[in-house]
Amino acid sequence: MSLHRQLLQGISLIFLIVILGLGALGVSGTRNYLEEQLGSHAQEAATSLSHRLAGAVGSGDKVLAETLVATLFDRGYFQRIAVLGLDGKVVFERRLPAKIAGVPLWFSNLVPLQAPPGEAFLISGWRQLGKVAVESQPTHAYQYLWQSALEVGAWMLFAYLLALLLTRQTLRWILRPLSDIERTAQAIQQKHFKQIESQPKALELARVVGAMNNMSRKISEFLDAESRKAEQFRREAYQDELTGLDNRRSFELRLEQCLQGELAHAEIALVGIELDNLKHFNTETSYREGNALLANLAAVARAELGDSTSIMCRTGGGAFAFAVFGKDLMALSELGRKLRDRLQDLFAELPDSADVSFSIGMIHIEYGESRARVMSRLDLAIESARQSGRNALQYLVDLQSADAAIGSLEWREVIREALAEGRWTLLAQPVIDLASGKPMQQEVMARLVDREGKLVPASIFMPMAMRHRLMEEIDRALLALVFQRLENRSDSRPINLALNLSTQSLSSHDFTTWLGGKLARFRQNGVTLAFEITEYGCSLMLPQARAFADMLRASKVRFGFDHYGLAPNSLQLLRELPPDYVKLDAGLVSEAPHNESSRALIASIVSLASSLEVEVIAQGVENPAQVELLLADAVKGGQGYYFGAPVGGALEDPVP
Repeated sequence: MSLHRQLLQGISLIFLIVILGLGALGVSGTRNYLEEQLGSHAQEAATSLSHRLAGAVGSGDKVLAETLVATLFDRGYFQRIAVLGLDGKVVFERRLPAKIAGVPLWFSNLVPLQAPPGEAFLISGWRQLGKVAVESQPTHAYQYLWQSALEVGAWMLFAYLLALLLTRQTLRWILRPLSDIERTAQAIQQKHFKQIESQPKALELARVVGAMNNMSRKISEFLDAESRKAEQFRREAYQDELTGLDNRRSFELRLEQCLQGELAHAEIALVGIELDNLKHFNTETSYREGNALLANLAAVARAELGDSTSIMCRTGGGAFAFAVFGKDLMALSELGRKLRDRLQDLFAELPDSADVSFSIGMIHIEYGESRARVMSRLDLAIESARQSGRNALQYLVDLQSADAAIGSLEWREVIREALAEGRWTLLAQPVIDLASGKPMQQEVMARLVDREGKLVPASIFMPMAMRHRLMEEIDRALLALVFQRLENRSDSRPINLALNLSTQSLSSHDFTTWLGGKLARFRQNGVTLAFEITEYGCSLMLPQARAFADMLRASKVRFGFDHYGLAPNSLQLLRELPPDYVKLDAGLVSEAPHNESSRALIASIVSLASSLEVEVIAQGVENPAQVELLLADAVKGGQGYYFGAPVGGALEDPVP
């Protein structure tokens, strides 16, 4: 229970006791007043009646005496009038039962009226004849007391509710810094280091807020320093200093990601730009002017291609290469024309004597192509543009594009048949703790079974599934298969599984709702689940990734980045959405043994991740030398063929 609620309940109880006490005192005082009034009324009536009765009783006229008593009694204000003899015996009396009309019985029992009777002696001359006793009827007194109690109760209830409302608002205002502290603590737990803006008036709370802000600020400053150091290493290893774009080595590694299907997309195209006569331009003007031209060209390309481009590189001298995702032939042609027009405007601003021009070539790439073939086709497109004239654009259509289109339609039918018939199999590759050599996780991979019963690698069918918007259905089918296998497990040994999700599924509200329901109902002892999204997918859909990560953590499921470390915004993403672990891209790991900047980048990523309590796992580990190097850099785990190839039956026979 929150402190706010505890204080509110405690103060409410105190208010309730005080108000009930005041109400009880009010009712008790009214009752005493009414009892005195009833007693006074009875005494006055007895005194008045005794003077008239004395003559009738003294002359022995009993009829007159009874008439006098009846005349007074019939007014209805009395419960009993009795004439008593000298011996105390009743000579005659009139009596009515007590009437309490309009008043609840529980109230009359709880608050009884005990009015004293009025008495007066009957005296004739010097002779005492007896006495008269009068008791008032309490009906009107009870009614008055009941109405008074209702009015007092209503005002007390109003005062109580008003006091609660004011107390609640006051506590909220006083304890607002505690709410800010709680939110800040939760943000720190999620690795977001914010400052508390409000400053409480209470000295104790002010000290706590100050301490919290100092702690958050110091941690944030430390992480900022680690981020800057890691970013510096990344720039040295993979960024062109002049243009701010990635360099040729980064381009080669990230192009390999595309060709291997690690950045699965429906369409991936390459755009190459080369400047002609740049060396002559530098000689005729100056290298400063040439560098300014290169920087301006990079800015134009970033402005035109930025929304659809993940890879933007200067590959050397006056050569640039860009990977464009999600553009078909028509869309890519339109994008290329806009880029050419903008560059023509840029080059039109150069001096008339400047004999520098550009050539743009564009191609679509296929998954599984060799990098050498892709680059040769891109060079051919650029050379074709150069032969076409100054500032030309050439889109080189692959001769096999028609066959590829037919194959795309066939692949769509193959995937749909596999979904309908459940022709999927699951493989798993171990992730090993480098220090202990023990398994720490298994990454589950999907393979499609074709019509001949052969396994189809994900790098082949996933791009086609992306093209035909089938990834959500595939992810749903594969996860349903995983959950079914886990629920049917007879082995009670612990198992830790990592599952990959596509960006198409991440963007689907229906899918995330379905998965959230599955995870909420999944209660398999000994099973630890984790979901991985590619670094590129997370950066492309940061709000959806953040909501997805929150949903997973609410279900006690881990969240990780896959193929991490090559994108320019890798370190920023780690700060904005800290995962439970990251898996370093295999290209970055392969670079580390012979590239000091790459190794320094890995060490910086590990340092930053460690500060955020994020585990670092290396992908593509192929030999013992890599293991030794990764251990020296404090990398937590490793995954690759050195530890084992993906195998089937992992869910039926789990690794402990």
